[in-house]
Amino acid sequence: MGTAWRRLNDWIGRGPNQIALSTALRGMIATATPLVVLPLIGGAELAHLAVIGALGVSMVDVGGPYRRRLVAMVIAGVLGPSLLIAGLHVAGNVWLGAALMALLALGSGLVRALGPGGVSFGINMAVAFLIGVGAGALGGADEGVWAGGYACGAAWTVLVTVGFWQVRPYRRLEQEVAGAWQAVADLLAVIGPEQELSTRHRREQVLAARHRAAREAIERAHDTVGEARAGTSGFGLTMAQLVVLIASGSRVGAAAVSLSEIGWERWTDPQAVRAAAAIIEEIERTCRTIARGLLAGRGGFDLGNLRSLVAGLQPTATKDAAMSVPRPAVLAFAQALRNLQNADEALRLLRDQRRHLPTFAGLAIGGGGQGRFVDPIRNHLSFNSAIFRHALRVALLTGLGTAIIVHYNVGAHGIWLPMTALVVLQPDYGGTLTRALQRSAGTVAGSILASILIVTLRGTAAFEAAVAVLLFATFFLIRRRYGHAMAFLTPLIILLVGFSGPNPWEDLIERVVFTLIGAAAALVAGYVLWPQWEHDRLPDRLAAALRAGRRYAAAVFEVLPAAAAPTEKLGPLRRAAEIEVTNLDAAFQRMLTEPARQRGRVGKLFMLTVYIHRLCRHTIALEAQVGAPPLPAELVTPLRRLIEGALDDIADALVQNRAPVPRPDFDEPLARIRETTGGADATTVGVDLLLGQIVSDVTALNAAACAVAEAARDG
Repeated sequence: MGTAWRRLNDWIGRGPNQIALSTALRGMIATATPLVVLPLIGGAELAHLAVIGALGVSMVDVGGPYRRRLVAMVIAGVLGPSLLIAGLHVAGNVWLGAALMALLALGSGLVRALGPGGVSFGINMAVAFLIGVGAGALGGADEGVWAGGYACGAAWTVLVTVGFWQVRPYRRLEQEVAGAWQAVADLLAVIGPEQELSTRHRREQVLAARHRAAREAIERAHDTVGEARAGTSGFGLTMAQLVVLIASGSRVGAAAVSLSEIGWERWTDPQAVRAAAAIIEEIERTCRTIARGLLAGRGGFDLGNLRSLVAGLQPTATKDAAMSVPRPAVLAFAQALRNLQNADEALRLLRDQRRHLPTFAGLAIGGGGQGRFVDPIRNHLSFNSAIFRHALRVALLTGLGTAIIVHYNVGAHGIWLPMTALVVLQPDYGGTLTRALQRSAGTVAGSILASILIVTLRGTAAFEAAVAVLLFATFFLIRRRYGHAMAFLTPLIILLVGFSGPNPWEDLIERVVFTLIGAAAALVAGYVLWPQWEHDRLPDRLAAALRAGRRYAAAVFEVLPAAAAPTEKLGPLRRAAEIEVTNLDAAFQRMLTEPARQRGRVGKLFMLTVYIHRLCRHTIALEAQVGAPPLPAELVTPLRRLIEGALDDIADALVQNRAPVPRPDFDEPLARIRETTGGADATTVGVDLLLGQIVSDVTALNAAACAVAEAARDG
């Protein structure tokens, strides 16, 4: 029993589970309280409607700056009841109902340009309208009661949310990234010189488990940020810094894995062993500091001690030789230090962007500028925009679905058709397919559960308790396991709105049928209505990543002759390169989810992606070598110009669908650098190696681009 309890505590204590539990607790307080309080004060008829309003407004709060989140919730609290009333009034008018639904759906698609919060806001407002349509189809709905209940729940949710912001700030993305850094620190904690050979086997087991946990935490953080970015027009500075922090944490983890494979028992210099152990301990401490900084909203930390420890491994003017630390360890330490510097810069910028909670009134009416909300949407009012095409698809499909259910007077259960289409349709086909499967499976399971609850618990005290349990489960899962969450959200909506006839099993069949029709219609619409296949857009993304990498590499080459790297210049270029590489990764993954006939030359495009990754990674490693010792500018400049020209031409060739010019002759300038430096010390050898790797990356990119052009020419 004790072991099981410890395992449960360990599972609950993990970062993502703590976040989900905190979110579920807050959501349940906001949404379940009306179930208990309103009947006690004579407002029983408002209780379920208040829960609907609380649920819709809670879903709007998906993270980001406090001001924007509060504004979104307040607008949702006002707009939701209005749309509910509108739905009640258009239930008998086919054309008006279809037109309003299409207009709402168009808006819900366009507000994706505002980020993840815009996605949730648009969907929940459209759902409020559809619930009104369903209630209007039954007749006899009191619009004052419906709107008042919704508004009451919305206002209560805003108050609860603001209170939770004071006690426990909700920064889901930062918490996921902090969990990744914490897992990397746990991995570093079991790496180092082995004191007892008898513990080696046990240490290998622990090391494997920690490595797996770190990898899973990094992937989870990557997926969470990717989910938040899905379908938006891009992301601002806050999201960009989180992307950099994930990449930096992943590379520190890779350095830790390299250190774990060195074989400490073969080290012969006790001083080197002590120095390496001290560096690993300092890296671990810094990783934990980053995790705490993300959770606490603090930015920046001191790397002075770690720099001194790493510098102690290198020869200096007063020290003839470095300690006998194996070269792989020196390179791993340098990689970890460089990426911790990246994390320091990103964390400082993230701190500067975060808005702390001022007074309620100041937060609600404070500045922010209309342009922040209007300009992103205006920028997508073009048929070339994937978001605009998506909005048109959603508007056409949901408007048509609403017209059908109103015309045939099946609004009570028929709202699942446009509602499913609204939720399932995504800007990319792969996302639509995934949502269709999740939504369909979740709705079928949820409808069955709802029918069972209606048959067994309706009219009993356990009915309200079941609603509370469903609320908790929905909030716990909605941001992490969408398909599972649908199995709880579906019966929740069914039980709250009360759209049930005398035979719950017939209602079940109708809901499932309408859901499947809506999901199938969404898949067809995503395939035939103005699709933008990722394969067609990938050359532009490849070119953007190449150009960002070229700018960063050129800047690093320019400072190789300097005694120290000017981080104020290199930092923004490095982050821009990493962000473009991450965008390219996301685009490639989306392409893999599209139909096979639309993917095109996956293998050759994958090689381009791989070598762009390598170029970015090797350039970051080269930056870490700047100034130790400086290289003559007359040796570096010719090689820099050749690499710049080659990368620019490859990027242009991808966009223009042509083959790049033949590979430049890198051998002569590279050989001159090697001849001049002569491999005098470990640092110079490292620079020579990295220069050769960058040249190899550019050569491979040239060959891969030629292969892509040849395949396109052959049809």
